[in-house]
Amino acid sequence: MDNKETQTDYELPGSVSPFGSHIEMMHAYGEVFVILCLQYMGRHAERIVNDAGGYGPQSVALAELFEAVTGQHSQQSLEWMQGHRVPPPESCRLAAQARLEHVRHCCERTFEAYVAGKLTSFPEKTDPMPVETLRNNFGLTQLEVFVILACALIQFDDRYARAYRYVTGAAPDARPTVGFLLELLRGFARDDQELVSCFLQTSTLRRYALVALGSVSGWGEDAPVNCAPVSVPNRIVAFLLGNQDACMPEACRLLEKSASDALASSKGAENAIYKQLQKKTMRLAVLGYRGVGRKDAVCQAASRLGIPVMLLALDEVCDLLAQERQSERYFAAVLREIRMTHAVLLVDAEELQAEHELYLLRNAHKIRHIFENEPHLSLAVLLQRQNTLSREVFGELSEVAIPAPSRAEQPKLWKAALVHALDESTAQAIADMMAGGYCLSSAEIVSAIDRTRARFPYDLPERALTPENLSETLNKTRGQKLEGLATLRSTSLYLKDIVLSDDIRKVLDEIISYAKYSETVMRDWGFAKYNTSGAGLSVLLSGVPGTGKTLTALVLAHELGRALYVVDLSHVVDKYIGETEKKLAQIFDEAEHSQAMLLFDEADSLFAKRTDVKSSNDRYANLEVNYLLQRLEAYRGVSILTTNFGGGLDEALARRIQFKIDFPMPDAAQRTLLWQKLIPPGAPCADDIDLEAIAEHFEMSGGHIKNAVFRASIQALSQNTKMNHEMLWEAAVHEYRSMGHIMRDASDDEVIV
Repeated sequence: MDNKETQTDYELPGSVSPFGSHIEMMHAYGEVFVILCLQYMGRHAERIVNDAGGYGPQSVALAELFEAVTGQHSQQSLEWMQGHRVPPPESCRLAAQARLEHVRHCCERTFEAYVAGKLTSFPEKTDPMPVETLRNNFGLTQLEVFVILACALIQFDDRYARAYRYVTGAAPDARPTVGFLLELLRGFARDDQELVSCFLQTSTLRRYALVALGSVSGWGEDAPVNCAPVSVPNRIVAFLLGNQDACMPEACRLLEKSASDALASSKGAENAIYKQLQKKTMRLAVLGYRGVGRKDAVCQAASRLGIPVMLLALDEVCDLLAQERQSERYFAAVLREIRMTHAVLLVDAEELQAEHELYLLRNAHKIRHIFENEPHLSLAVLLQRQNTLSREVFGELSEVAIPAPSRAEQPKLWKAALVHALDESTAQAIADMMAGGYCLSSAEIVSAIDRTRARFPYDLPERALTPENLSETLNKTRGQKLEGLATLRSTSLYLKDIVLSDDIRKVLDEIISYAKYSETVMRDWGFAKYNTSGAGLSVLLSGVPGTGKTLTALVLAHELGRALYVVDLSHVVDKYIGETEKKLAQIFDEAEHSQAMLLFDEADSLFAKRTDVKSSNDRYANLEVNYLLQRLEAYRGVSILTTNFGGGLDEALARRIQFKIDFPMPDAAQRTLLWQKLIPPGAPCADDIDLEAIAEHFEMSGGHIKNAVFRASIQALSQNTKMNHEMLWEAAVHEYRSMGHIMRDASDDEVIV
């Protein structure tokens, strides 16, 4: 069939004017698609006409075999084409080129009118040139653009879907195949290799999920590419129709810039991130504990460059991909949205469960290959610290650390969070009281306030948001990972409520001042450069049992407004090599994050003197002590050690302990005070009690005095009478004997043990 035998009544477009909408622009491309379908019919007439002379696009005609050998159409197909006025292929090619040129001119006019503000039909935030946007963002060729357009048109409007079905005989719900697109767009390619390369796994179209290849029924993984159906994601179709709103893949979302000003503690990190973002490629680990403002720092830095931030929750991704097993397609969609929005990819790689870590280890090479081979990708990963897993998945990353807000910033953060529920003066007062106990981020403070109000839902804010209630909430919610390794302990007593010598009380006052102000001295006065171990505080309390060592530790925690965790040595010390160190690392890491105090009761079992290495057991025992001493020195919180035998501790511990207090047995005057304080005001007492005589006669510590008072109280209640001198004396005798002392019976002078 040639141009002389069959002419087309197709007329070339006349005047060039701007498009009125994105849909009008799509229909203009649709006209080019229909012309290409007519060209497809003219080029493959034998596929259209069957052996019976009728229309049968699904049939295979014998004439098609001859056409494949001779390159000439059969007379039967020529007559059918002429009778239906199908334009010859060359005429269609020229018409398609002319129409495409016309569309390009109209697009230029549309863009010029849009820039000049003459078009009101296009919203200001909508790009009137979505096709050019795709071309520029992804570096697409004209051929790749038309692959997208051909599929999108079939999905967008049924008239183009019907044109596809007419020339191919496909089912109503069928998608175009690779083979059809190769034939349809042959005139847009330099050669067949360029055509085929559009649909390879490594092609731009598939790398960024601009098109997707479906499976072929009955073939499985070995299906021929030509038979694979091709589709365009609805996100791209909507984009071509003018919907510019980002449609994030599952587990992804765009972050908004924080409205609050950056704290001084994170301003340096924000500036460092800002400098990294100015590079063509960024690979960055943003280090710090959850809640210190790492996301805000990235968003603030990106907003200074006008760049959005897309957050990817890695734990949700692992759950999603473990079920669907479409990791390549999922990450292709992620990369597509990054290229379309020019966003920074911020990966939250924390809070991973064991099954998440296992999935990442199995697929680390795939994920790492995807990220490392993406040009101009700005990648930031939220981590507490880089580890083996993060390096396997993301490779070696540059680091920017965001510290917890300083104590000087705490009143400002507390007041900003409290002022929404309390008047300004009350909020300031509570903020000043709460600021000394913890160094929290604004997110953690808001969470503590919300949890406290949830505990007292029917109380007014001024009654619910008291320092006591807020402290209790913080102590209960922080340090949860220490469960099983340490026990939360507390007391309502203050230093003024316990009996201590003046010397010990003076040292305890100094310890409280050290804990409150050492960080400021280190940071603001410049002592940090001379003290590489930080502003941590360690205290050793030694003395015989019952002298008040543990109680003193509890009171110190109450005075400082911090939670106290007593380390459970039975769960820490492990017979397996390396397990003890692993548990100790978990204790110190979580305590430092929750800013809790640690109490190692009976510390001589952990900090015992290192011995000469005579066996492998000695060597590993010494390694445990070495590790513990190193962590104790590096720990930035408050750690308290108690022991009954101070001489049994390792000598290297001495230089790591800032304060050492020896608790002697109380003298007679102190014992009298202890008896007085340990008998509650509500306990009914007779007038004959002589506490000075009891204290003078029985040399006991406070712990034993407490036991004696309780024993006497039980006896008095059982007899329904007041507690008297005789009851207290007998209780003291029993307690004194339980201590291993020998006493004489007053009646017969016999020695009683």
